Amino acid sequence: MTSMQNIFWQVGHPLLKTKAIQKSCQKYLSSSQVSVALRPFYFAVHPDLFQQHPQERDTNEDSLKQLNGYIETLMHSKPVRPAKVKFFLRKQQSADQQFRAVSISLAQRDIRGAVQSILSSCALSTQYVDNLVTKNVSSKHKISVKDEKWDANLWEDTFRTVENTPPREETLSDWVKRYSKDAQERSKACQPIRDEISRLQEELCKKLNLKDLVWACGWGTSHFRGCLQSFQSLVTHHPEEMEILAGKTVIFGSESGVSLQGHVVLNSGEVRHNWLDVIRNLLHYEIPLKRVPALEKALSRSICEIKVAQRLFRPELLAEAYESHLRMLTTSMGDYRARHQFPNEWPENMSNFHLVVEGEAGPLMLSPSGQFITPSSCPISLLVSFITANLEEARSRLDHYVADVRQEKALISECMQTFGLLSLDKDDNVTPSECSQCCRQLLKQIDYLRPVLQNGRIRITHYYSLLSDGEMCIPWNAK
Repeated sequence: MTSMQNIFWQVGHPLLKTKAIQKSCQKYLSSSQVSVALRPFYFAVHPDLFQQHPQERDTNEDSLKQLNGYIETLMHSKPVRPAKVKFFLRKQQSADQQFRAVSISLAQRDIRGAVQSILSSCALSTQYVDNLVTKNVSSKHKISVKDEKWDANLWEDTFRTVENTPPREETLSDWVKRYSKDAQERSKACQPIRDEISRLQEELCKKLNLKDLVWACGWGTSHFRGCLQSFQSLVTHHPEEMEILAGKTVIFGSESGVSLQGHVVLNSGEVRHNWLDVIRNLLHYEIPLKRVPALEKALSRSICEIKVAQRLFRPELLAEAYESHLRMLTTSMGDYRARHQFPNEWPENMSNFHLVVEGEAGPLMLSPSGQFITPSSCPISLLVSFITANLEEARSRLDHYVADVRQEKALISECMQTFGLLSLDKDDNVTPSECSQCCRQLLKQIDYLRPVLQNGRIRITHYYSLLSDGEMCIPWNAK
């Protein structure tokens, strides 16, 4: 940054901040955006698709572990070591060969570039991630609200490579009727795996005196069973080390550590030895958790008693990383308060508003539930301007959110009972109002859908797909 640019930034020059924000937004993606953008890739290479081909399955399994570690490193803004991984992809309409091999270079140093490179290497559409430009600044240089919008049309080309993707003109009822029989057959074939998962969960919880054993990874049921079997083997060979887990919840996720809720999180892509290291050092991982309440209180006090909260639609957040983010933002806020006052538009007490502190990189935004979400590295002058511009909108969304959640629960219960569903879940990035809209759409077609959805499993997402275990994914805004 030149000396003139530095002066512009210090005095709050809007044009420079606009360019800085746009550059940042082009470079960084949130964890939910990365998950959704890479979903067609995961569907194409998932080891569950290669059960009859052990060599290709093992290759994809090993490569996925390396790729997930690479993505996790980028999401934490840490330096990466360039590497190459090999994957096998299914050929959708090929008579001579079932698979094709692709080599993916893991050399990008920003998450957006990495996602685009992964998709391009596999000849999958990058249109969704190309269109993820969060415009935090309006043409008048006033900070404005820009939510994460999901356009089903952006997925059309991407999911052409995934089996069971409907053409654009196909309606919800048409798609459900077309694939309901196949879904029932897959669900029935997968039932032994579900039964074994339930048995393993019950046995392990009882043996270790666990509160719960949770799957929060996004992979299929076969992968969950594999993790449980590996964990059971770990318990058998290291019973004394496992005693520290008594009374806790163990979660298989995408990272390892202790969550803000005190849950033990084990990376489902890691080997048992790494899990054992986490468990052996559990007391060390819990130290940051004890410091978090004081740090949240300090940050809250520095921003007129605003409520420091966690995002409502996201996986478990690890305490160690969260502590670092809180310290960074609190220090910056202290420096700002030493030289500036908050705007007159702010109420003296901000306890009715919510502030979520995320990683060093990410969008500055107002969530659908009314939470102010900021990266810990965000300039405080920018954060203050954003909060000022969106106080009323945040208040309105917070008020509506409670009613939306209540309505969502009621509609899910009604759909479960009306259609005789075995499960009705949703992705984390589907808001309560979006989930409710989808449920209403289902209920409008009771006579048509009830016969084909009986004993079915539905997940409300942003796309159509039939998973290997028979779960039907439908977009929340399906027609």
